[in-house]
Amino acid sequence: MKRRDVEIIQRDGRILVLLAREPLPLSLSQIAREGDFRMSALCDRVGVSERHLRRVFEEGLGISPKEWLRQERMVAARKLLRHGSPIKEVAIDLGFSNAKVFSRDFVSFHGVRPTDFQRKETEHVLRAIAS
Repeated sequence: MKRRDVEIIQRDGRILVLLAREPLPLSLSQIAREGDFRMSALCDRVGVSERHLRRVFEEGLGISPKEWLRQERMVAARKLLRHGSPIKEVAIDLGFSNAKVFSRDFVSFHGVRPTDFQRKETEHVLRAIAS
């Protein structure tokens, strides 16, 4: 694979990857929203090797692309749970092997179990409606 020039830029809280030979910046958030949270898919989409993308991420953001993907996955999980999606469904939608693995990663990232997060969000919405 021919190595492409890749530069990471942050603008308005969004992370962008600029491909030197592309006319428009490619939004990593858009890639994550498409739902494929595998490193190989990200590398294929950006058009660089995993090694090169890792180097660019670590130099530009101080985190690995894998950690960035994990963060995006957890943001997506929060949104789905907030909208009442069942935990098993969220786990499947985000590519986890099962709900137990998803729950463990969610707790590790957010410090709260998905069921507790969802219950607190529901209570918050109900209080807002009642006031």
